[in-house]
Amino acid sequence: MDKFWQALTHLLPPGFAFPRAPGSVVMRWLKAWAGVLREHHEWVESAVRQWIPHRTCSRLEEWEEALGLPDPCFEGEQDGEQRRTNMLARLRGDVDLAYDDSSAESPEAIKAYLARYGYQVEIWYSTPFRVGRNRVGDRLGSLSGVLNVKVLYLCVPFRVGANRVGQRLRICSQDGIEIQCLLGRIAPARFEINVIYL
Repeated sequence: MDKFWQALTHLLPPGFAFPRAPGSVVMRWLKAWAGVLREHHEWVESAVRQWIPHRTCSRLEEWEEALGLPDPCFEGEQDGEQRRTNMLARLRGDVDLAYDDSSAESPEAIKAYLARYGYQVEIWYSTPFRVGRNRVGDRLGSLSGVLNVKVLYLCVPFRVGANRVGQRLRICSQDGIEIQCLLGRIAPARFEINVIYL
């Protein structure tokens, strides 16, 4: 027995006026009414689910409008997954710092910031080699005020469930201009940004 139908039958008063036989007119009417209530419940549940940011499909435009998206750093056509990634990154804020007194210009903070937009990177500042602090094999570097960003992963692999038949197995963005735009927002102005693509 359907749960909605069962709930409606429990609302009936006891007695012979409302027979409980499944073929009776009252029970058939309650079964039809339970179907309407079930459809309404499923519709409300799916509508609520569409307003949850990480699950939305049909309300993505409303979320983007509320958050001031599309981001000027990301030009051109974006698929639904990239749009959702940008929306979630905007909702979560720019930088999560480990401590209240942490610096937003630390390599780990910048790395976490770019990871929100789906980029795996290695980051280091150009600093001179110092005996006792550095080890054999470390970069010699100079105090030139350069922020080096090595992009490890620009290609998106094909994923079952996310991609469709006929799409490429690897989709690569050629320019990576959005990375420099994102870094321009967070990196200190005194540093020159050097982006290295693999």
